[in-house]
Amino acid sequence: MRRGAINITLLATIVVIIGLGLIIGVMYMNYSNTEVGLRNRIEAKQKDNTSRFDNMWKEINQVAQVTEGQKNALREIFEGYAKARSGSGDGGSLAKWIHESVPNVDTSTFNNLQNIITGSRDRWTEEQAKLIDLNLQHDNCLMQAPSSWFVGSRPRIEIKIVTSSRTEAAFDAGKDDDDVNVFPRKAEK
Repeated sequence: MRRGAINITLLATIVVIIGLGLIIGVMYMNYSNTEVGLRNRIEAKQKDNTSRFDNMWKEINQVAQVTEGQKNALREIFEGYAKARSGSGDGGSLAKWIHESVPNVDTSTFNNLQNIITGSRDRWTEEQAKLIDLNLQHDNCLMQAPSSWFVGSRPRIEIKIVTSSRTEAAFDAGKDDDDVNVFPRKAEK
């Protein structure tokens, strides 16, 4: 073989090796940056969810305090009703009380509280789902080829999902036979 052919073959081999090295280096940086980005997003989302959970309960609690005040006002109305029933015996005081008190009973705060509870819980569930989705993306990055070749040895992230003891027990048992009774009778309590 001629010397020129050997030099071209050697040069081509070196170029291919350098090219492969660059491709592998770029792939490593890409998958590494993807994994780090997902890890940072998950940690930020976990903090965000903690803040949102705190805000949800504060909002519900503060609005519930308003309704507690309205409940006390409603109790006063009913106490007034009881007094009016036993009033002067002419029936006029009862009719007057109904006419004056019933239009003043405002249930909008109770309805507002129901809306806040439902809306807050729904938003909270959406945020939990976003955290779970980010964690799935991170796990896929660690476990699927070719990214796993570069970042598969990095630790998985354990996310915190807030749930109830009742839900945990149902999933542990594999069934949920309890009926939801929103308004249990006193004997059932």
